[in-house]
Amino acid sequence: MNLDGIETFLDLIESRSFHLTAERLGITQSTVSSRIKTLEATLGSTLFARGRAGASPTAAGRRFEEHARSIKASWGLARQELGALDRHEGSLRIASTVSLSENLLPDWMDRIMHDMPRVALHAEADYSPQMINDILFGNLDIGVMYAPRFLPEIQFELLMKQRFVLVSSTARKLKDVDLPTYVRAGYTPSLEKSHSELLPDFSRPRLSVGLDLLAISHLKRNGGSAFVPEHAVAGLRTGGAANIVSDAPTIEQPVYFAIHIKRRSSVVVRKAVTTLKELAASGLYGSG
Repeated sequence: MNLDGIETFLDLIESRSFHLTAERLGITQSTVSSRIKTLEATLGSTLFARGRAGASPTAAGRRFEEHARSIKASWGLARQELGALDRHEGSLRIASTVSLSENLLPDWMDRIMHDMPRVALHAEADYSPQMINDILFGNLDIGVMYAPRFLPEIQFELLMKQRFVLVSSTARKLKDVDLPTYVRAGYTPSLEKSHSELLPDFSRPRLSVGLDLLAISHLKRNGGSAFVPEHAVAGLRTGGAANIVSDAPTIEQPVYFAIHIKRRSSVVVRKAVTTLKELAASGLYGSG
């Protein structure tokens, strides 16, 4: 693996100058040129068009940028995990959608830390497209997400259905909801579709948000009405920000977990998935 060539390529993508890249990497300009030529010969494609204005990436160069960044990230991850294995018996990388990062993800982390004390754990919150890419490139073992993208390399499984309920700072009944202060939940395409079907009169408010944490923050600051995850209701009630609108429909959002098919046989991954399913079956985060 020509990591020097990858690093030089990525710097040149940003600098567009062989001279500037040489300065930034502390090498000669001829070394920069040699590394790029070697990389181009290996790939069988011209990556940069050279000219008086500098180095401009070709179509092949722009396309290779994504692969190069993935290679660099994967190499860094490999070094990190191999270093961790000097002190631990295994490693695991998990992630969940941001909306579940305040309840399901911390509980899952606690269970893994307790049940697998010799396993090094990395956890983060992210969005479905990035989690899927990370699983494909081997940078993530298990992802919990809203929007699967069915691919032959990835196994998706329905984990649960997260419940979203309508809360309001002023209304106890649906007929009393103030439309000018209503916040439309645009968290996922599935939730938006259900919202439009169940409440067509609420489909065109002034404000819509793409993250439930933003809706919750807005309600605490300004009041109004919005669909939020059921687990967030207690905090809104305690703070006096909002209560459930009693006759409003509940919207259920499917939640999936995903793993790479090559990781299905991993003992660590299987144990973590079992723990995840047990948490989902508890009903604390949604319906099974």
